[in-house]
Amino acid sequence: MQPQQMYRNVSRRRFLSGSLCAGGAGLALGDVLRLRSLAAEQGRVAPDTSVIQIWLGGGPSQFETFDPKPLAPVEIRGPYRPIRSRIPGALVCEMMPLTAGVLDKTAIIKSFTHPYDDHFGVMRWCLEGRKEPDKREGYPSVGSIASRFRGPRQPGMPAYVMLAEEPVMHHHLFDAMGPGYLGVSHSPFAVLQDPYPSDFQFDRLKSATSSLEIANDATLDRINDRKSLLAELDLLPRRLDSNRAQEGLDPFAKLALELITSAKARQAFDLNAESTATRERYGSHRWGQMALLARRLVESGVTFVTLNTAPDCLRWDWHVSITRENRAQPDPGGPNVGADWSCPPLDRALSALITDLSERELCRNVLLVVWGEFGRTPKINVTGGRDHWPRLGSVLLSGGGLKMGQIIGESSRDGGLPTDRPISPSDVLATLYKHLGIDPNQNAVNLQGRPIPLLPDGQVIDELFS
Repeated sequence: MQPQQMYRNVSRRRFLSGSLCAGGAGLALGDVLRLRSLAAEQGRVAPDTSVIQIWLGGGPSQFETFDPKPLAPVEIRGPYRPIRSRIPGALVCEMMPLTAGVLDKTAIIKSFTHPYDDHFGVMRWCLEGRKEPDKREGYPSVGSIASRFRGPRQPGMPAYVMLAEEPVMHHHLFDAMGPGYLGVSHSPFAVLQDPYPSDFQFDRLKSATSSLEIANDATLDRINDRKSLLAELDLLPRRLDSNRAQEGLDPFAKLALELITSAKARQAFDLNAESTATRERYGSHRWGQMALLARRLVESGVTFVTLNTAPDCLRWDWHVSITRENRAQPDPGGPNVGADWSCPPLDRALSALITDLSERELCRNVLLVVWGEFGRTPKINVTGGRDHWPRLGSVLLSGGGLKMGQIIGESSRDGGLPTDRPISPSDVLATLYKHLGIDPNQNAVNLQGRPIPLLPDGQVIDELFS
């Protein structure tokens, strides 16, 4: 099943009978209200925390981002110079100068490691917590777990949003960001972009229920067109009112229906509400505007946002050249891979997001994580690229009220192995779950009724909480 079809596979009856989800994402709002009512009665309050995940699919190079090795031979250190950062002793690739200036607001993990070099398998470990996943079982992503066990932080907002391009080649890679056995009600509210803005289009209005799945049919271009988005959102409550479907809904479901058709979601997705200066700070490119949208969403009550920079796992998969790859179309990576192309927009978007979260004091509650499947080989290959290297990579964390301005772990002189404090994908996930107030030792129930632990292994990165 194609991802865009999967995310649309919610019937009008199911939507109106209680699974009132914003675009098929997040815990049903009627259920959220019931759970919050029960929690209030029992004196428990969910933490007001959220996560923004920037996924660098393909495997970002540690050398060309946050762990350059200037004293190594040229065939290892590569073509770029290191620059100093705001963390004493921490170097950053010269292609990330803006991020170097805000690195004191981050924690850099230099010892990210595991044994596997398969894109999809490791992506599932990073995003689902399964070191050796059973291919017969569709496990939920961390965003869908947040949807199930936390729900949205504010009524009227989805719990889990994904910002990405449409997949063109490797559609199965989207599965690792989906709901797995939790079901479609915990799918991400997906705001998808056309990977070929000038000549590649999808027909997004294929079913009579499309008006109930707003985000599946939204692109950043349409979000930027305020009149188009508002007109689409304004139609939803009138369509719901016209079919008498509200009759028979319980009080929680009725209230959920009122919330989902309110102005809150439309305001959160309206980038035109931001000043020109703010939008320019993030950059006019796709990643910049996606990062700004991610900030607006968590500020408005979304619990988990994923900004997927490489839905087809090509953008950071630099086999041919570190600087600029040239792949024949219709490869969606095109020439837009390699540090010359990929690092500047990431640098602009990332530095703006970190600064913005800090200035708005959202960094107390919002944890930013920037990572990919693995790192790249220490030695440059015969074509000038770097190949898969699971033994060492880098991860950036920022905010969340955690201890920033530090380096966690250390790497060898050639950038090939951790020499201190190895960190696994499960350890990163355990840290995200702690921040979200989710007990990773608890179980979810799969489609066969079998209890499944959320995270079979992994230890919280204690240095962040000390």
